[in-house]
Amino acid sequence: MNINFYKKYYGIFLLIIDLVIFYLSLLLIILFRFQNQLNSKIINDHLIAFSPLIFLTIFLYFINNLYDYGFQLKGSDFIAFMGRIQFVILFIGIIYFYIMPIGMTPKTNLILFWILSSCLIYFIHSLLNKKNTLEKINILFLQNTVFYQEIQNTINNNENYGIKVFIYSNTDIEYIKDFVLQNKIQIIVLDSNSIPKQELYPLLFQNVSFQTFEAFYEIIFRKISIETIDHNWFLEAINPTKYSLTNFVKRFCDIFISLVFLIITLPLWLLIVILIKLTSKGPIFYLSHRCGKNGKEIILYKFRTMEYNARANGPAWTLPNDRRITLIGKILRKTYIDEWPQFINILKGDLSFVGPRPEEIELSNVFKQNINFYDIRHLVTPGLTGWAQINQKNTHSISEAKEKLKYDLYYIKNYSIWLDLYIIIKTLKVPFI
Repeated sequence: MNINFYKKYYGIFLLIIDLVIFYLSLLLIILFRFQNQLNSKIINDHLIAFSPLIFLTIFLYFINNLYDYGFQLKGSDFIAFMGRIQFVILFIGIIYFYIMPIGMTPKTNLILFWILSSCLIYFIHSLLNKKNTLEKINILFLQNTVFYQEIQNTINNNENYGIKVFIYSNTDIEYIKDFVLQNKIQIIVLDSNSIPKQELYPLLFQNVSFQTFEAFYEIIFRKISIETIDHNWFLEAINPTKYSLTNFVKRFCDIFISLVFLIITLPLWLLIVILIKLTSKGPIFYLSHRCGKNGKEIILYKFRTMEYNARANGPAWTLPNDRRITLIGKILRKTYIDEWPQFINILKGDLSFVGPRPEEIELSNVFKQNINFYDIRHLVTPGLTGWAQINQKNTHSISEAKEKLKYDLYYIKNYSIWLDLYIIIKTLKVPFI
C-alpha cells in the first residue's frame, strides 16, 4: 500500500467524480425538459453555457479544501459548508445567465440543475467518506513516546484520513510478526530508534511496506516533523542549487504582476490615504523591520492600521479585537488591503508573492533562541503569502511559531513553481464561504 499515492490522487479522484456528477445532472435535466424536442443543438448549447459555471464550482470546492486529504466536515457541518458554496454558485449563475449576453436564460433548468447536482454531490461525498471510515489503512508505529501517541490520536480521531495507527513497542521480532498478522498491518513506520532494519526484513514477505516517520509525517500533515529530524536530514533533503530556475521564473512573475497591480490599483490608493488621515493621526504607512532572505533586514511597507506609536514599547503579537487597531484599520485588515504596499517590496525584490512570511527582527531573534532550525526558513525569499498562511492562522505564541516553521520547512523542501501556483490559488479562498 503506497500511502503517498493514495493521498496524492485522492483529491483528483474526487474532482473527476464531481465533474461527472455535474455533467450527468445537466444531461438528465436536458432529457427531462426537452423530451420530444431534444436535438444536438440543445445539448451543445447547454453544455457550452453551463461549463463555466461547473468549473467555477469545482474551483470554489478546491480553494475551500473539499478535495484535501483529511477534509473533516461531516453531517450537518458538511451540509452547511456545501449549502454556502451552492448558494454562492446559484447567485453567480443567476447573474451569469441573466446579465451576460450568452443567448439563453434557463430559469427552470438552472434551479433543477442546482438542486439535483447539490443532492448528488452530498450523497456521493458522504458515501466515499463512509467508505474511508470502513476501509482503513492499518499502520504500525514501533515507538511509544508521548509525541507518537499524540500523532496516533490526531489521526485516529479523524476518520477522513482513512488510516488507523497502532503502537507496539515490543522489540522482539517474533512478537512484531504476530502483531502484524493479527492486526493486518500494511505499513510499518520506522525512526532512527527503531529495532535494526535487518530484523524487519522477513516482513516484506508478508506484503508489509516500510516508511520513515519523517516521510510519513510529511505526507499526512504536509509539514516537517522538527521533533524527529536532525542536521543530517537538512543536508539530504534540502538542495539550494536546484532553486535557480524556479527563482528566475518567480522573479519574472513578481516584477510583471506587481507592476500591473500597482498601475491598476493606483487610483484607489488616494482614497485609502484620505481615509487613514481622516480617521487617525500619524503617517500613512507603517514601516516594519523584518528578517529577509539569508537573515538580511528588510523594511516592509503596509498601510497603517493601528494608532500611531501603538508599538512604542516594542513589537507585540496582534490579538483578536485589539484596541490599538483603528476603525479604517479593521476594514483594511479584513480585506487585506493593508498589504497592498508590499507590492512595492515585491517589485524591489525584498519579497516574493510566495514564501515564508517574514517576521519582525525582534520576534525572529526570540524564535531563533527557542525553536530548533529556525534559521533555515531564511534560505528563500520571504513572501506575501505562503504555505503556512494557507494551513495555519496567525501566530500568537512561540508554540504556534514552531508549528508555522514546520510548514515553512515543507515549502522549502518542496520548493517549486507548481507549489507556488497551488498556494496562490488557495490564497484566493472566498472569505464568506
